[in-house]
Amino acid sequence: MSMIFSLPHPASPQPLPSCCAPARDPGRGAKPLFVIDAELRVHFRNQGATALTREGLSGEGRLICSDKLFAARLQTWLKRRLAGTASEEIRLPLLMRCGRQTVIDAVHLGGAGMDLFILTVDDPQRMIDRNVDEVAEACGLTPTEARILGLIVKGMDTVEAARKLGIARTTARTHLQRLFAKTGTARQSELVRFVATFVEEAA
Repeated sequence: MSMIFSLPHPASPQPLPSCCAPARDPGRGAKPLFVIDAELRVHFRNQGATALTREGLSGEGRLICSDKLFAARLQTWLKRRLAGTASEEIRLPLLMRCGRQTVIDAVHLGGAGMDLFILTVDDPQRMIDRNVDEVAEACGLTPTEARILGLIVKGMDTVEAARKLGIARTTARTHLQRLFAKTGTARQSELVRFVATFVEEAA
């Protein structure tokens, strides 16, 4: 089975959005993906990858990042791969500008006279955020319950969550009890595990 990619000319990469990210990212379900060459020119990026420009990854036409160690490791692998002395794929840790840890999977697409590389971003926080949204929808959570859930899976207790949301501690505890009831869990650790492993059943 062969795959065919239609790629724009490297001199004219896809334009970046002119506005900031919406409160709810419509492309959050898609794993961020870049197609680059050995000179780090960006030939293609999907919506998820474009969104990462606000977090210090990519730029106008070239792949740029604030994590210098990642950049050095990627460039070393690209050179060694073109020389035939490295594996066809590599997994590299990438620290985003905000301090969030992600991982880049890079795969060489050789052949047809092109040396291109696909980079996909594995972002655990992005997955958890998506799962919170899916749990909220599947379990019929109110907006406040969904916000409490999002804070709990980030490691906050009800006291911290109440302070963050500007509500009384007793109100936060009441929301937590409703979360337990709606998700069939009984403890915060169980609730976090429920979100982390949530897969919505097909209708």
